Amino acid sequence: MVHRPSDSRLLTSLISHEKDLLKSLSTLLSTSHASYTSLTAYAASSPPPSSQVILAVAGTLLHADEALKAYARGVEEWKTRLEGLKEKEEEVGNVVRDREILVTRVLKASVKSVKQHQQHSSKEKDEGLGSMSVMAPASTSSTLSLSSLGSNNAVVPLYGSTGGSGTGSNNKLQAAQAELQACEAHLAIKEAELERLRVGAVTDGLRVRFRALAECGARWVEVGKEVEVVLGVSG
Repeated sequence: MVHRPSDSRLLTSLISHEKDLLKSLSTLLSTSHASYTSLTAYAASSPPPSSQVILAVAGTLLHADEALKAYARGVEEWKTRLEGLKEKEEEVGNVVRDREILVTRVLKASVKSVKQHQQHSSKEKDEGLGSMSVMAPASTSSTLSLSSLGSNNAVVPLYGSTGGSGTGSNNKLQAAQAELQACEAHLAIKEAELERLRVGAVTDGLRVRFRALAECGARWVEVGKEVEVVLGVSG
């Protein structure tokens, strides 16, 4: 599996602008409420029938504000889903960084293991040649005792028997490889979770937001028609 490095700058920028949009909507709703309050106050000081017309229109504006609030909630839910997606991307990014550290660790352990194996093999070769030079007279001299042969044979190492340091290096390499494999499995799970979350956030989040937008637009059309009726009757 190819692990793409996580770069959440574009997602961070999107979330930031969605926050700005929500602030603007909140400001708009606050200003709209202030406008409604001023409109009703003006209606109270106006003589009929103007006062009744203004109050009727002001009431419909409240419905328009409620529809806009519903749209703002849709935007808020969309932003919340994006923030959850960003958290998951950061989580996967942390695992990817852990993986890079483990890869480096495996490479270092592998190089060290190879070097120690080469040194060990070279030492065995040198000791083997030295032993052969000591044992060579035994084949031609009948005065060399059996105990002397035993002593010389004792210094000839068996293959791998003196590889204490090499064995330790191999253990470190095996441990690093096992840890890397576990990290790869964990990363695969997290990447699958991220993909599912991304699809859900985009599909469901946008559906909620634009359904709220459609409902807001439809409600505003109704409000506009209601005001036209009020003005038509009053006229």
